[in-house]
Amino acid sequence: MKITVEHWEEQENEVVLRCRELDEEMLWVLSLLRSGLQRLCVWDGEREATLLSPREVVYCESVDERTFVYTSGAVFQTALSLAELEDRYGGLGLFRAGKSAVVNLHHIRTLKSRPGGRIEAALETGEKLMVSRHYAPLLRERLGL
Repeated sequence: MKITVEHWEEQENEVVLRCRELDEEMLWVLSLLRSGLQRLCVWDGEREATLLSPREVVYCESVDERTFVYTSGAVFQTALSLAELEDRYGGLGLFRAGKSAVVNLHHIRTLKSRPGGRIEAALETGEKLMVSRHYAPLLRERLGL
């Protein structure tokens, strides 16, 4: 892939993506560009709203019909369900890991096979998340394993 950066003094920023076909590599570049524009509305315990970039999300979990969003330094709540998070931000790395969890693939440090077809994902934050046997094959496929 060839990358060209041009500096224009008096013009608005512009990104042009030229390709013979919209293949996997170009779709990845496009999703990366779009991820910088998308925001996820969350709030903390004080009900103060914050807009997060999806790439800041380490993982999300559903507890007692509430959805919590974990970043490297804080825990937030969102009005979106896990299914909505996966639908909106799946192209940016959010992956369904189980009935009550979504993980950001970009924050996984290591993977370890576990009995029963499950996978243990160690995250950059030091936390460990179990990928259920139902989603394990999809994870392997998504990561090219």
